[in-house]
Amino acid sequence: MLSLPTIVLVAAILLCVIGVLGTILPMLPGVAMIFIVIAAYGWWEGFHTITFSYLLVLGLLTLLSAVLNYLSSVMGAKFFGSTKAGLVGALLGTFIGIFFFPPIGIIIGPLAGAFIGEYISKQDVNSSLKAGLGAVIGMFTGVVFQFVMAAGFLVSFLIKVL
Repeated sequence: MLSLPTIVLVAAILLCVIGVLGTILPMLPGVAMIFIVIAAYGWWEGFHTITFSYLLVLGLLTLLSAVLNYLSSVMGAKFFGSTKAGLVGALLGTFIGIFFFPPIGIIIGPLAGAFIGEYISKQDVNSSLKAGLGAVIGMFTGVVFQFVMAAGFLVSFLIKVL
């Protein structure tokens, strides 16, 4: 029979793996979930292995990850030459797509938002498509960043506890 510490550790690792998957699968929590799981495990084990300084670093990285996750579409649109209207559209489209049309809204939202914002500003279909494409590429870049960060959290957690 497994001991309680083993069961808790296995559960924490499984939840962290789900968090890593959540960075690429819509509607599953990602980096923030991993942080919460690691913090909860630290609380459970009395913060002997999972220290406050370790949690502080992970917490700051989690905040950075959240900010970059929402701004990645905007940064992609900007890289592809979008105007301010296209950037605002990409940001609004990202939020609307994520919350109202999951999972396809994650792609369609930034694309449509940047396209509409850019078209309102320039009345040019080509530059609007370019801004929309940039928003989608930026969003995918953000997903890759989230995945790498989540995998790094998992690996660092495994190093700490095993």
